[in-house]
Amino acid sequence: MERYLTEDLGVPKHRIQHLFGSKEHASSDNYHIPTRVNIVQTLIGLMNNAEIRNGDNIIIYFSGHGSGYSTAGYCSNANDSIEALCPIDRTEGNGSHIPDISDREINTILQNISRAKGHHITFLLDCSHTATDTGAPNQGVRTLPPLSNGSPKQMFDVADENSRQFPGYQSVCSEKWSPDMSSHVVLAACQEHQFVTEMRKEDGVQSVFTESLIRVLKSDTFNERSSYIDLLFALPTMHGQTPVVAGKHKNAQIWYQDQ
Repeated sequence: MERYLTEDLGVPKHRIQHLFGSKEHASSDNYHIPTRVNIVQTLIGLMNNAEIRNGDNIIIYFSGHGSGYSTAGYCSNANDSIEALCPIDRTEGNGSHIPDISDREINTILQNISRAKGHHITFLLDCSHTATDTGAPNQGVRTLPPLSNGSPKQMFDVADENSRQFPGYQSVCSEKWSPDMSSHVVLAACQEHQFVTEMRKEDGVQSVFTESLIRVLKSDTFNERSSYIDLLFALPTMHGQTPVVAGKHKNAQIWYQDQ
């Protein structure tokens, strides 16, 4: 993905922030570990980044593990389940608990980035969120079971603690809370009941979704007039994965080139 951004889109390397699980995946020493704090603070830092002007493109790419949780009994306005991103330091028990990052917290952060920098935000999500206590159906899938002692309330409490700094703060458990889908466009690797898979190649492990995404973006049939919806329909169904696009501006040209 980094090579596509720098070589095909011309993004300067110093404008790319990295969070890597191991140094072997890093192209330079300028990276951090994707802990919960680092993920959240890197996103929040975009709001006050002086190099980002209002209306600039912001591309957020997450390739890792996701999970899912039942929300029954935790929030009166919550659906039956929530999706979550899994930081590398997710832990539980022994008095130390680092919860996953709920989709509500991510949405709140993206909403506030949009308020500061505009809505030209593209969120590429290469993970799955299927909740399972027995694990994924086979190796090479990007999902983890929910933390056994973890609850949506713990994730919501941390989200509220992090979000109190934002103007017009509203609890993610408030009856009035609803996701802001005008702040960004999200392209996800699969539907909520599916699993994201990866394949082992000679040069290492490769995500099926990311490989297909970059192939389409670089193809002759895809051009600057193509929209996010066009991109969705150009992607193949991959190993039982059906990509999904969502957001008020999903009909905009890719990378918002018409705005």
